[in-house]
Amino acid sequence: MKIQDLRLALTATPKKTDIRYYLNGVKITKDTVSASNGNILCHVNTYQNELPDNIENDYLIVPVETIKAILKKMGSKHENKEVSIFLNNGRYELQCLNEVEVFTPIDGKYPSFDKILTPVRANNHDENLNSIKHQFDWEYVSLANKAICTYFGNSTPKRLYSCAECGYFMPSEDTIYIIMPCRV
Repeated sequence: MKIQDLRLALTATPKKTDIRYYLNGVKITKDTVSASNGNILCHVNTYQNELPDNIENDYLIVPVETIKAILKKMGSKHENKEVSIFLNNGRYELQCLNEVEVFTPIDGKYPSFDKILTPVRANNHDENLNSIKHQFDWEYVSLANKAICTYFGNSTPKRLYSCAECGYFMPSEDTIYIIMPCRV
């Protein structure tokens, strides 16, 4: 995974500590980075992330504070640099270049978003947002659009597609940003 993947995922995490402990972290697997605050979900296919071999599940939940700390150390000049996770003498380390951040993974089960991601991946993008009778929190729509524009390095607004019960930005096959509708 790259610094920019972590920065994008961080935009989907809660702004303050959430009672749902697992949402206070970013789920990292061997090939994905996912984060959610319960209303929005950011899912990035990253391919061949470096994770320790002896982890219990096939993923780690890295605390948001750890990711913020490594991003602060790295600044914005190194967006395409690789980030790795190592288990060194019984402690987990998030490492990029010469910067290391030690952390304790969030213990617990991260929700599977396959029920949402599967139909989104299969959607043909022909449906228009206006054809679905849901109302979206436009603050989340704005946040998602800004985060994706920053991720791809341009300011061209991205189209919000709709699929069943969600709205989503999918500017590439590897990046999915989903916004859940407001409860009406």
